[in-house]
Amino acid sequence: MMLHSFVLASPFSDIPSSHWAREAILSLSAQSLVTGYPGGEFRGDRSMTRYETAEMLIRVLTFLEMKRPFIPKDKLEELKLILANYQDEIEGLGVHLDSLEREVTKLETRVSETERIRTNAEFHTRFISTALYGNLPSGIGMDTGFADSHADRPYSLFPVKSGSAETNLGFLNLEGKVDENWEAGGRIAAFNSVGDSLNAITWGNTPPFFNNPFLGYPAFSSMKGELDQVFVKNETGTLQGTLGSFYPKHSPSYLYAGVPNLTEEGPDYLPNFGGDLVAQMKPYLFISNAYSEVFAGKLAQASAWPTEIFGSNAGIELLGFSANVHWMTAQNDPATMAPGASGLIPIPINSGAGWLNPLTLLPITVGPQKEKTWGADFSYTRSFHDHPMTFKFAYGNSNYKPNTNSTDNARGELYDISVEGELEKNLSLGAAYLSIDPKYTPMILPLSLPAGITLANFPWGQWPFAVDYPGFYTLHNSEEYPQNRQGLKLFLEWALSQNGYVKLGYRQLSQKIPTELTLFNNDEDIQSLGFFEPLFLGTGGKPQTFPRGTTHDWRLDTYLPISTPLAFEGAVSGVEASRSSADVNNIGLNGWLGHAGFVYSFWQKWELDLAYQRAQADGRLLASPSAFPNFQFHDSGEIFKVNYGLAPKTDAFFQFRNFNHNQAASSLNFHFIQLLTGFDLFF
Repeated sequence: MMLHSFVLASPFSDIPSSHWAREAILSLSAQSLVTGYPGGEFRGDRSMTRYETAEMLIRVLTFLEMKRPFIPKDKLEELKLILANYQDEIEGLGVHLDSLEREVTKLETRVSETERIRTNAEFHTRFISTALYGNLPSGIGMDTGFADSHADRPYSLFPVKSGSAETNLGFLNLEGKVDENWEAGGRIAAFNSVGDSLNAITWGNTPPFFNNPFLGYPAFSSMKGELDQVFVKNETGTLQGTLGSFYPKHSPSYLYAGVPNLTEEGPDYLPNFGGDLVAQMKPYLFISNAYSEVFAGKLAQASAWPTEIFGSNAGIELLGFSANVHWMTAQNDPATMAPGASGLIPIPINSGAGWLNPLTLLPITVGPQKEKTWGADFSYTRSFHDHPMTFKFAYGNSNYKPNTNSTDNARGELYDISVEGELEKNLSLGAAYLSIDPKYTPMILPLSLPAGITLANFPWGQWPFAVDYPGFYTLHNSEEYPQNRQGLKLFLEWALSQNGYVKLGYRQLSQKIPTELTLFNNDEDIQSLGFFEPLFLGTGGKPQTFPRGTTHDWRLDTYLPISTPLAFEGAVSGVEASRSSADVNNIGLNGWLGHAGFVYSFWQKWELDLAYQRAQADGRLLASPSAFPNFQFHDSGEIFKVNYGLAPKTDAFFQFRNFNHNQAASSLNFHFIQLLTGFDLFF
């Protein structure tokens, strides 16, 4: 078999085949934008005369007239200036400048019409193949090694199983001018998933209308395409309204975060579906910024009880001072329930210590739930000897009803007080005090998973130890603001050269009130309405009060450029949870997880990632101090990834992952290997 290589023949005899500019010159020549000298020479080392420059400008203008591409207006203005500078030389070639200006004006008119409607699109595809081996409940395991990539996500550990899947995601964005003052646009989204739904939801693309309650589509169904969003905004950008999928622009995470997204690549939270209106004031006198926002819609959740949200935000900034107020209410849609019906959403009961009705002492189910929250946060920035410092204060308040048809309710408050400053130009540090009541925003909802899939109730289901009951979540960010905790948080960030950095964070939090199983007090008892404590539980059976528990957790992230093509990146985090008790309610857990690897760029478009991951935990969970450790596991694995830049906005990649999980005193040990490939295209 013969192999043929076809190359563009060069019209210039003096350009070496190895010259770095050869391809560019040949491309310009093929479009008649440049010509050589008599004898077939290019003479690339020779300087151009002004007449030669003028000739090339005429050729470029002729090319623009023939091809009629999209040209920004500012570029046309630059072309006009260049033509004016070469007026004498252009007219010396027999071309009058006024005729050229007429051609430029024609181009400008076409550009103005084209700018009325602008489009761009993107396409993402992922193919996953996973094979698990070992002892697994129903073939489902937990990937704890992934948590180091998203340590700030309390829901980053989820089930995986043997199987293959392919997901495809596309967006078409359109935007155009309505008149001189207003613009409007929209986004069409399309999604398709084929194969095992659990692998798709874990490793694939996130569908744009994931459980959109208005469309009624279950997640990861067959090919779907919908108008995902429309918007209108004024020319200055001070007023914008959105219908369809949206994220509240100004809601703080201590008040509202949203529905967690379990897909590896994020986003961390799923969008809401409804409407959002944001007004932004232009700077005026001492006011550098002022805004207001109103939103309403439904959560993206696969549930028989859709959840509605309504909220508003407002804020102002002036003279280094910022003040913001926030309000939101969330409730299960009562229209989905029979009139007067209640108690349709089951709440988990762990070790006999879950939610109980304080009047009957029986386990409760909830719904339609309703939660009202409001908050305010303030900040002030001032420089001391050229070192800026920022002081912050945030307050949140919630009122929760597990059943809107009853008088039961639970209240809670949150405080977040912090100061952060810049010691040097590249070194910043800060400290914060947190206080979160046990019944602050306790509204609980089930995670959205494919039909027939439930989140396995493994003790390492969340890192750095549970913040929610397995398979459930709260509406605020419960990892950053866990209920029934108070203590200190420290953080440091050091910026290095060549985009390198070192980031360090540490928290010491203790229970604000002890875990109690005493008088079934509705304000403090863990077995009463709204108390939310999945980590420091206690064994039931008799009234008792346990000592307060404490957690310490820390995280280190670093990216260190070694040389131009090579860099080191790593992250490691650790946690310790303890509660000293002489009986079987003693808790002493510690663990850490991390990854370390190298990134190597080569051949301009290629990038190679090699990383090693490890996670482990051990200790006693609800056991006497003399008992052997009953909570032990360790994970380890390697990741090999190659990324190739097909074009300036297109990347393709291939990833291989090897992972081992071992749990002491248990048969839940498994190993899996995985292949993941895909590409991202923007055009």
